Amino acid sequence: MAFTKKINLQSDVFSGISSVFGIAGGLPEGLDCSTSDGVEFPVSDDSGFNFDTGQPSINHFKVKGLNTDWVNTFTPGDGEIKLEVPCHNTNILQLVGMEGVSAAPKLPAGVSAVSAGATVGTGKSYPLTQKAVYLGLLILNDTEDMLLFIKKAKFMAQVIFDGSNKPLCVVLTGAIANGASTDAFGICTLAAV
Repeated sequence: MAFTKKINLQSDVFSGISSVFGIAGGLPEGLDCSTSDGVEFPVSDDSGFNFDTGQPSINHFKVKGLNTDWVNTFTPGDGEIKLEVPCHNTNILQLVGMEGVSAAPKLPAGVSAVSAGATVGTGKSYPLTQKAVYLGLLILNDTEDMLLFIKKAKFMAQVIFDGSNKPLCVVLTGAIANGASTDAFGICTLAAV
């Protein structure tokens, strides 16, 4: 058996993110997404996407007189996927399980916008309930010549706004569903068109 040199592995690097797409329910069997409906998530540039299959923990068993393990076992880690989406678009909120109803609050007199003649247009209001949803994810690298896919993940969404320089964000936290299947996730090169 011959050694593979590192120079031959350079094309096997997935780096950077150009686009992240979410598909309700997960990617279809056979991974044919050509007729699927989905949404492109505008994920935050700084820590807006995190995919981790889970760090295993080591269970050590020692005996007197030895500094090393007598035996050890491993416990598989808990994987996590996290997306930070700085957007409150209705399609994105519906995709992550938040169904809104029409809302048009009236502002009290004395609010600077009201005294300037402004009125509140129609928007949406949402309950503070969290609902688990299944999504499939397609992630293009920064040169758009490679694709990372996650066939099906279970997510819950939360809305975060802390008044900092960050806008209101929808944060999705989840884990891979059906992780033992042979196509739970994958990395593919894209053929030129």
